[in-house]
Amino acid sequence: MNRIEKAWLYWNTVKSLKPVQIRHQIENRICRGRRKKYLDSVKALLRPKSWSEIKLLIPELDCDPDYLQRFPKDKLLRNEIELLHESHRIEKEWRVLEASHLWNYNLHYLEFLIPLAVEYSVTGEEAYFLKWKEFMEGWLKQSSDDSFEPYTISMRIPNLLICMELLREKLRDTELESLVITSLYQQYRYLLKTQERALLANHYFENLKALVISSLLFQETEMYHQYFDLFLKEIEEQILSDGLHFERSLMYHKIILEDILRVHAALRSTGHREDAKKLIPAIQMMASAMMKLERGFERTPLFNDAGNNVSKSRDVLFRAIIRHCTNSVTAEKSNAQKETAVEGFEASGCYMLTHKDTALFFDCGEIGPSYMGGHAHCDCLSFELSVNGKALFVNSGTGQYQGELRPFFRSTAAHNTLMIDDREQSELWGEHRAARRIRKVQGKAGDRGLIGRFQSFRGDFFRRSLWWKKEDEHVLVIRDDLKACDAGKHTARQFLHLAPGYRYRRDGRQIEVLEGETLRAVIKLPYKCDYLIHKEGILTNYAEDFGEYQRKEVLEVRTLFEDSVRSELEIEMTGEWETNG
Repeated sequence: MNRIEKAWLYWNTVKSLKPVQIRHQIENRICRGRRKKYLDSVKALLRPKSWSEIKLLIPELDCDPDYLQRFPKDKLLRNEIELLHESHRIEKEWRVLEASHLWNYNLHYLEFLIPLAVEYSVTGEEAYFLKWKEFMEGWLKQSSDDSFEPYTISMRIPNLLICMELLREKLRDTELESLVITSLYQQYRYLLKTQERALLANHYFENLKALVISSLLFQETEMYHQYFDLFLKEIEEQILSDGLHFERSLMYHKIILEDILRVHAALRSTGHREDAKKLIPAIQMMASAMMKLERGFERTPLFNDAGNNVSKSRDVLFRAIIRHCTNSVTAEKSNAQKETAVEGFEASGCYMLTHKDTALFFDCGEIGPSYMGGHAHCDCLSFELSVNGKALFVNSGTGQYQGELRPFFRSTAAHNTLMIDDREQSELWGEHRAARRIRKVQGKAGDRGLIGRFQSFRGDFFRRSLWWKKEDEHVLVIRDDLKACDAGKHTARQFLHLAPGYRYRRDGRQIEVLEGETLRAVIKLPYKCDYLIHKEGILTNYAEDFGEYQRKEVLEVRTLFEDSVRSELEIEMTGEWETNG
């Protein structure tokens, strides 16, 4: 890439940002030295005169066995920390050179301390508290740059407060309690000066969450009113009218929902019950969207950056909401048993097409907020399909935020969608950047199916329709219309990614989907097409969780055309699902 091309790429990225983002990007680069000096001055702060015994613990979330298993306690007792399926020992150094940057970043959330605190509170075994104490004292003495990143501070403050609540009687009036409180105050004061207005979106939301909680903890009334108002405004900004978080990732949706639940708990525990009530409408909308959009899936649908091992699960979040906030969303659970449903979330561009035991999630929305495309994928018109709660067709997921596979996971070919030649839908680059992107995006939910369309950043046109075939409700029809933006010969490429555990088998003009030797589905190909079955290579990478990689098979359907083309394929779910699924 030459200098002119690179400058053009930067311009197409920067022009979508808000002025406040550009200003803070410049300030961050100019004032890096000042930021270090301010950090040093903050570390000299004395312990605050008073603090509230705030309550953030939500047992349904923090004591859930599936959640706690993410951090194996036997490894923790050996000073081995497992995060995102990556394990490393921590002794004196709190930066592991051989670990990924994402792992080092997550290390400083100190989330792995919660399982130790839970285990001690349940069993009373001193070994768990002593290990918690050892880790905590070690962290207080370290000086890693990652530990004072605004985002890591924002994630860490609630985690430490949850631990202190679990260990309250053990820590009360001890020197360690004083040290942790002093550290929390320093982190809070530093975060006030380093909010991530250069990024906004979920990073800024996490900053505001931590500032609201901290202002309640340290009883700073003026700060509380200022940042709670900003928190409410950001909810209005980030939660779309259909209830979905504006980054169009169910993982981030659940993370933000948990943030609001934590603030709700903090408000109630400190006597701000009227302010707590102001959060209920957002909690209700987000819970309703979550339950509807994950209906029929036993995992997080993999659209945009998403994985199973970061946010809490749908079911534990739902139980926490019912118990601690409201029972007004309980009806959503019963809707999961509907025979046939077509449901649209027009603001976000997400759609559900369900029939009996089959659920299809369809994406026809923008890549995310216009000023933040860092978590975007080229997944417009892609779908995921599950039968009996078990994934059949999947997107490739998000294995990493840094590394050589990052571009693949964000690419068009990594999703169950379509492209012309090698042209991407949007111009995604770097690790978290988006330049030119899709436009003229439209989606529609009809009586029996879904329709979506968009134009790529180059100008290619795509339209996809999905519906259940009238004469046989277990046949899914996918019709695609493509039109190139330029003359000449082109190749239309459609991708169908199987979930791990399934395989393709050729059968003339049909492709069979097998699980072991059991036939699960039959794909009837369009006329005048060619196809490839990828069993190895980059396309076969799959990451349902961050940091854990599996292999999958991918069907690529290719059709030569000039100007425009229509293709139609059918996916027939066989009767074997009902007896063996």
